[in-house]
Amino acid sequence: MLTKSGHSAAERRMKRETAESAAARGTPGTAGPRSTRRKAPGWLAAVALLVLLAACSRENLQQIGLIGIEGTLAVEPAEIEAGGTVSMKAVFTGVELDENANVQFVVIADGQPTTLKHRFEGDNTYTAEHTFDKPGVYDVDLHLYYEDVHIYKKKQVTVR
Repeated sequence: MLTKSGHSAAERRMKRETAESAAARGTPGTAGPRSTRRKAPGWLAAVALLVLLAACSRENLQQIGLIGIEGTLAVEPAEIEAGGTVSMKAVFTGVELDENANVQFVVIADGQPTTLKHRFEGDNTYTAEHTFDKPGVYDVDLHLYYEDVHIYKKKQVTVR
């Protein structure tokens, strides 16, 4: 027999039993007892995950020898007269490089980059030279691209 709402007695009983069962389990949005077991704060789980990821990443980088790669850039002289030549020297540590390494010396003049030809001198050392024709302040950038690592150094040259 159907009620005014159009539901049979069996349907009403089934809905009531389902609601009572959910309340007994403490399902969110229902009344009833909840578990007394305390849960760890969400931020604690996030911190633990970050520590685990950092440890794994560092371990992987150590295995392939990428931790500790350093580069230095020397530019001599730092101030010159127009028409003068500057010598650049890059030395890298923490990795064994050769003449095929992706090393770039770049001079930025009037916002335009110029990549210079360089020489491999052995012992992870690279050199380049550049003649500056006009007065101004120029950036000299050094880039090393090695596997997934990019080392970048920058110096300025003042041309009078």
